Order: sequence, then structure tokens, then C-alpha cells
Amino acid sequence: MVSGGVRGTLPWMAPELLNGSSNLVSEKVDVFSFGIVMWELLTGEEPYANMHYGAIIGGIVNNTLRPPVPSWCDPAWKSLMERCWSANPAERPSFLEVSADLRAMASTKAQGQTSPITGGEAAK
Repeated sequence: MVSGGVRGTLPWMAPELLNGSSNLVSEKVDVFSFGIVMWELLTGEEPYANMHYGAIIGGIVNNTLRPPVPSWCDPAWKSLMERCWSANPAERPSFLEVSADLRAMASTKAQGQTSPITGGEAAK
């Protein structure tokens, strides 16, 4: 919070910050943002790049807007990403849980199983 108001970059802001139900930055707010960053890492794109700010705010606040998940995304990555950007902060994982899930995905890849992002064969 800066000067009595919430500041941030719209596509990465949690619904509770945009709808005024909270003006406190918390781990759950950061986890929401991290979920959007996971999508960026997956796709190499900027979320909502061609949308106007009003549409972004309305979509996030009304929980009708999240980035589209590609069909080739690994189910474990998708699940974690979607849990991170859950509309309900209580349903979002902690960063300890996020870290554990990411380590498990990396371990799976290291063992030569499927890629944690694409679901395809891991590079050998």
C-alpha cells in the first residue's frame, strides 16, 4: 500500500485488491501474481495484452477472466497455476506448497519422466 491506495500492475493484481475487499498485501496476493507469472513462463506471452484496463479489472473482479491455458500444458503445472490464481484467497496455496509442488515437478523431469510444463518427454 502506498499513499493510502493499492498499487500494482493490473494483470497480476488479485481480485481482492481490485474489488476493495482488501487493501493489504499478503502472501495470498503474491501467490495470485505468481500464478499469472507461471502462465507467462508457460506461454511466453503477456496476459491480456490486447485488452483495455476496464475490461481487465471487470474480468478479474468478477472472476470471469484468467489467461487461457494451452491444451498442451502438463496437468500438474495447470493445477498449480489455477490454484494460485483462485478467486478465493483461502483456496490459494502457500509459497511453501508452491515450492514443494515445483520441486516435485522438477524431480519428475530429472527422473526422465514427462516434462512438468508440456507433459511431453523430458529432454535426455
